[in-house]
Amino acid sequence: MKQTEFDIIIAGGGAAGLSLLWQLINSPTLGSKQILVLDQDLTPRDDKTWCFWDDKHFPLKDLIHHTWDELSVKTTTHNEAEFLREYKYHCVRSFDYTDHMIKEGNRRPNVQFLESPVLEMRSENKLGVVRTESSLFTAPIVFQSIAPPPSYKNATVDNSLIQHFLGWEISADRAIFDPKKALLMDFDVPQMNGVTFMYVLPFTKKRALIEYTVFSEEVLSKDLYKEQIGSYVSDRFGLGKSNYSIEREEFGKIPMEDRTFNPWYCDNVFSIGSVGGQTKPTTGYTFTRIQSQCRNIVQSMENNKPLPEEWMSSYRFRVYDMMLLNLLKNEPETTINIFGELFKRNSFDRILHFLDEKTTLMQEVSIFSSLPYLPFFKSIYKMKHRILTGA
Repeated sequence: MKQTEFDIIIAGGGAAGLSLLWQLINSPTLGSKQILVLDQDLTPRDDKTWCFWDDKHFPLKDLIHHTWDELSVKTTTHNEAEFLREYKYHCVRSFDYTDHMIKEGNRRPNVQFLESPVLEMRSENKLGVVRTESSLFTAPIVFQSIAPPPSYKNATVDNSLIQHFLGWEISADRAIFDPKKALLMDFDVPQMNGVTFMYVLPFTKKRALIEYTVFSEEVLSKDLYKEQIGSYVSDRFGLGKSNYSIEREEFGKIPMEDRTFNPWYCDNVFSIGSVGGQTKPTTGYTFTRIQSQCRNIVQSMENNKPLPEEWMSSYRFRVYDMMLLNLLKNEPETTINIFGELFKRNSFDRILHFLDEKTTLMQEVSIFSSLPYLPFFKSIYKMKHRILTGA
């Protein structure tokens, strides 16, 4: 069996793996390392939209597909909208991102791409080993974003949900959208299978991405998502099936859990991206956290320091996530009311700052004091065994 040695192997060519590749090839000290990127399919696909609001450390502004200055949130009792002052809300298309990163990698003679399923990852003789159908590849360090670590199944978890969604990018026959205003969450829809909302990202006056999103323990049939989007487009925008065309479709499911993560898959194999615990459990946002993790990894390697093993979230933010996950799972109606009050009584910029986990403790006290307190006390009591142990 053929065996090839590299300095660094990246197993997984999604957002995490390609973001790390970008950081590595642009490093003054690591840019010439021999790098292998493995994935069963590296074809750029226009099937994902990654959104974020803090672009201070995002180096590729040209890849931003669209930016919104105003956000809105709607429930049956609230309809809040606000112009952002500190932030802007951005989106990047997976096709643009993947295509750019692969082209940049192909320009470097020290970078190789290989399309092949990864059958095994292990540590042997102080090297990371990746096995494919036809070869063994080794490197002192392997970064992987394709599989949870073996310890994942035994990790402590009390609340486990899935954020699952199906989106249509539609082209309407008339101007009905505001391309400067994104609808972050519209909870004023049938709540049949868990906390449910619509997400609307207008790109032009006639074109928008509309996603049906649910927080629950099980995904739905594709027909149900499509039925709900069709009803929403008809009810909210007055568009019959003959008034719009579906330009593309995207589907996703994101784990939302209070599970603990071990950053090491095994010795010499380090987990990045969602399988490395970079998805925020209560929102599903991952893209900015991936950028931060990859930047920190490269900085550590440049300075010959251990890879960053610390939690992406501090203890108090893990507690907040545990509390909200408990409410999302057990008290969906209360949770929707909390979201409405949150956006009514706090600036959108402050909420985004909080979701980015960059607020101070006093700012967080101010946010929570604006919300109904009894549900959180109940949640704290239910989660006390986790909160008191710091798990």
